[in-house]
Amino acid sequence: MTPPDIYTMSREELRAYLLEHRDDEIVFHAYMNKLATEPVLATRTIADLENEERFAELLAQAIRRKQAR
Repeated sequence: MTPPDIYTMSREELRAYLLEHRDDEIVFHAYMNKLATEPVLATRTIADLENEERFAELLAQAIRRKQAR
């Protein structure tokens, strides 16, 4: 059986493969690299954006998180 190309797998495919091959350090590192390099979609609801005070609070939290890095 030919091993799959772990470097072309999607994040979901790689995660599933890693769960089946937990002792494979190469797969683990490939998954960690994918998590670190692929952007994660952040979402907010319309209700959050409609409430200006809540939006300002969310924006301030995001700025504080970025400055803490």
